[in-house]
Amino acid sequence: MTTLDYYRRLAKIFWSYKRKKAVLNYLPVRLWVEPTSFCNLACVMCPNKDLDRSQKGYMDFALFRKIIDEASRFVFDVHLLHRGESLLHPDFFRMVSYAHRAGIVTRFHTNGTLLDEEKSRQLLASGLDQFAFSFDGYDAETYERIRVKADFEKTVGNIIRFLEIKKETGARRPITILELIDFPGLFRGEGEKKRKAFLARFRGLPLDKIKIKKLHNWAGETESGRRAGSYIPCTFLWQALIIFWDGTVLPCTQDFHGLTAVGDVKKSSLADIWNGEKMRELRRRISVGNIKGLPVCEKCDRLWRPQFLGVPREYLWRFLLKKMN
Repeated sequence: MTTLDYYRRLAKIFWSYKRKKAVLNYLPVRLWVEPTSFCNLACVMCPNKDLDRSQKGYMDFALFRKIIDEASRFVFDVHLLHRGESLLHPDFFRMVSYAHRAGIVTRFHTNGTLLDEEKSRQLLASGLDQFAFSFDGYDAETYERIRVKADFEKTVGNIIRFLEIKKETGARRPITILELIDFPGLFRGEGEKKRKAFLARFRGLPLDKIKIKKLHNWAGETESGRRAGSYIPCTFLWQALIIFWDGTVLPCTQDFHGLTAVGDVKKSSLADIWNGEKMRELRRRISVGNIKGLPVCEKCDRLWRPQFLGVPREYLWRFLLKKMN
């Protein structure tokens, strides 16, 4: 896709979003595809530990292939994760390679606890474009209190060894990010000294970016985050779809329990779901702030975010600068 094509599609999204269109004359530019909803940790801020056993599973590779074959015609990128730890899926690297060969930019997050030497080398060979280590805290006490069931030194060792292999092989990709959540008080006071000591462990290694994310409330699943500012329609309905491991399609990443399912990719195409009646009705309601009775949207703090030109600032700049992460 040329830069001109990219910005033409971006203009279509912006125009349709601002005009509050319910029926769109383009297809989604982003997908979140969940290889698995299983996770090996029980992090304090994550609703995964409360998922019902019936919602746990692994995506069949044939279903993944169907999704990618359809999506390769219109998406910019695919995030190969949602509720679980993607490295638990036995076909994960095969999934990355398949999406990469289809010409789709591939991304994912990992808690890093499973990224041993063998998996590190597989990841580097898979064609992955970008990924982030989700890591919270600069010392063992803080990290293990947040990332329940994880071992601080083992995980740090996994990250360092991956970066060493990346450096040894001269690999430019994947772009590698260390991502932390801004828990209250974690990065202030004594945390600054701990931060410097922690980051010194990665000196000379190809860590491309360190990113600190704001807490949000997973659409009411946790008490984290808060509403600030005035209401702004969710942009996801005009640009993305989320697909659970079993083929259930959602309009937003905050819908952790699938309460607002809009289709099933095993039974329908992504194109049909994208402009299906459920998506059209959601766009109509979100456009005017009619969220009462929508189990996910009415509790979500991400409908109240800083904005510029009527668009959430964080997404506007990412799209304009082609940094969609």
